[in-house]
Amino acid sequence: MNRIAQYATLLASLSAFALLNTACSPSASAERGQELFDLHCALCHEEPTPDLKKQPPRLENLFAAKQLPSGVPATDAQVRKTIVDGLRTMPAFDKRLNEQELNDLVAYLHTLK
Repeated sequence: MNRIAQYATLLASLSAFALLNTACSPSASAERGQELFDLHCALCHEEPTPDLKKQPPRLENLFAAKQLPSGVPATDAQVRKTIVDGLRTMPAFDKRLNEQELNDLVAYLHTLK
């Protein structure tokens, strides 16, 4: 392959990577995550109704602590597990959210201060 063809191939690859990276940037992911949070989580975690047996935890600074309110380490994996499996009165979201939506929701939770 001659040099011009190599550079053209490299440039095309870098352009595709840049477009993909922009489409999946952390800020875009967090924005989609906020939409999911508002739809699925905010009702309980932001303004819980007084008739709940146990008030759900607020999620600000969730990853700043060493542990989640449940006592497990405050990691992406543990937060994802809680969302997927549910915990105590929190319903499981394994059938409601796909992998990308889970990633977006966790990205948004990282932004809560």
